[in-house]
Amino acid sequence: MSKLELTPYPLSDIPPAERNGRLRADIEVTMPDLRRLLATSSNVQREILEFRARYDRLPESTPLAPRSLTSINQGRWTYLNLQGRLITLAKHYKPLFNLDADELERLQIDPVLRERALLISFVAALTLYDNHLSLRLVLEDDRLRRLITDPLQSYGQTEEEITTVLQDLNSPERQEQLKDLVNAYDRLEGHLAARHDPLIDLLRTAVDANAAYRYARQATLAEKLPSSPALFGERVMDVLTRLGQSAIGTLSEVFGNGIGLVELRKGKLWQDAKVEEDLRKELQPLDLLVEKTPFRLTDKFIPGHFGHVAVWLGTAKELDELGLFDDPLFADPRYHAGESQVRAGHSVLEALRTGVQLSRLAEFLNVDDVAILRPQGLTPEERHASLIRGFQQIGKQYDFNFEVETIDKITCSELPYHVFPDIPWETEAQLGQHTISPDQVAEQVCGEGAPLRLIDFYHDGRPVDRKDALATMVELIADEKS
Repeated sequence: MSKLELTPYPLSDIPPAERNGRLRADIEVTMPDLRRLLATSSNVQREILEFRARYDRLPESTPLAPRSLTSINQGRWTYLNLQGRLITLAKHYKPLFNLDADELERLQIDPVLRERALLISFVAALTLYDNHLSLRLVLEDDRLRRLITDPLQSYGQTEEEITTVLQDLNSPERQEQLKDLVNAYDRLEGHLAARHDPLIDLLRTAVDANAAYRYARQATLAEKLPSSPALFGERVMDVLTRLGQSAIGTLSEVFGNGIGLVELRKGKLWQDAKVEEDLRKELQPLDLLVEKTPFRLTDKFIPGHFGHVAVWLGTAKELDELGLFDDPLFADPRYHAGESQVRAGHSVLEALRTGVQLSRLAEFLNVDDVAILRPQGLTPEERHASLIRGFQQIGKQYDFNFEVETIDKITCSELPYHVFPDIPWETEAQLGQHTISPDQVAEQVCGEGAPLRLIDFYHDGRPVDRKDALATMVELIADEKS
């Protein structure tokens, strides 16, 4: 990581418009750096957890392997560099911290810009302590602590460097300062929520995901840090795991929302009335729609051939015939909107960056490829239950962590995972969590007794002959893996 280079925010007597302009430009520099620091912190915390788990499996008399020693040495350099950059960022907006009302009025600082700056510093300060908390998993072992704190001249490190950082973060003064920052944030939290500023909301999400914030809210960090046995208990391990996932999720949200707006052209099936009509003739309630949009930048970052999955809930006429809307679920006002949307022609259930919603088929068909996949062997009771589960997903937030085990947030490829829980879906372990990709959904058409059947397939804007459709789709998926 390159050294963070920032011009300190000026409080000199310059015109207010210029002063606010400089602050706005400064924030545009610091936010990307904060996102990178959060991502690196998440990776460091995960690596510490994995290293400690491997270490604990070693017999007591077994020496550490050379690879482990190299990992410790490199990890210490990364940790020091990371913490130094976070300290720099945490202090960067210090001139804005203690301005009283008279000074704020005299300087005419934009209050939203000031609040953004303060939150950037606060998130950086909290992340320092999250990294510190993770490192305790290593420092509590005598042998590892010695290896961590011994000077490494070959890495340009001295014992004083890491000891100074650790002692400073562990000092009562620093922990009381963190406590004061947390108290100040808690007093402002309601005001910040009322701002409805996207950047402030994003930074508040990062604060809420922070383990150090949760500890410091209750007492000083020293008082609330768990004892040695508890550090290895499930509760703290879960806290640290969720912390890493939340940081990744926050970054994914910023990244995804930025590039998701970039569309180089329209899909080859866009506004093709005949294709829409032909698909409508084929579609049945609970069919899955998998698609590819190579003209969107988001498609480049999704592994595999297909980039999106949706569920066709069916037309209002079909659902009336099934008696679905007589279910007690629809007595709940929360589900009236879903029924009304289906009656208005919105039958495609999909998870977008803005959340889970119902869309029109014509809107969905801004694609180059689309395939209809049909679940096999559903009883009437199972079909009814799956449709109900589908309607229960509407309004959920998008899962930028791509974790199938989350319930309140969901991605497009997690929709079938939750709507059809009896299908043995394939998932992949990534960064300590399980994900499912659109290709893994589509692969359920393969093999004898497959739970899904391919009904129709359009590739590169053209229909694929049905006798060749399955082989073509399987080949496209395989090509992406090779």
